[in-house]
Amino acid sequence: IDMCNHDRDSPHILTGRAMAGATLKVVAGEDVKTGDAINISYGGSVEGNDRFIQDYGFLDGGGSKERGKSEVTEAYKIVAKKLTGRNRALTKLTVDDQERALDALRATTLEEDEEMLNNGEIKNIDERSALEFRIGMKKALTGVL
Repeated sequence: IDMCNHDRDSPHILTGRAMAGATLKVVAGEDVKTGDAINISYGGSVEGNDRFIQDYGFLDGGGSKERGKSEVTEAYKIVAKKLTGRNRALTKLTVDDQERALDALRATTLEEDEEMLNNGEIKNIDERSALEFRIGMKKALTGVL
């Protein structure tokens, strides 16, 4: 069941367990008025867009408070740090995995990717999402590639 959309700035919290016979509850973190959308954060903090695209099928463009302020969101920067080995996460990519990912990003230029996205050739939503992710990663890695 789809209950709530994601907003990393949401004050509301999902509690409980998603299993047979269990109960899920949304705890309001602020007053909710009739007609208000109730969103939750799927990550609890800033998650990388690599997880959002894999687990939920969308890209996080930033929380409601920051959306539209910057093209390169913190979520992309987190993934960029993983690819370049500059993060302190417990799960690190191997050097070979980092190089494979960076080589895949180098296969096209940022300009080529943006042209592909904007010229309307790619109609499939999954392909467009993957291309948007690749563009976001390249913007986050500017100066590294």
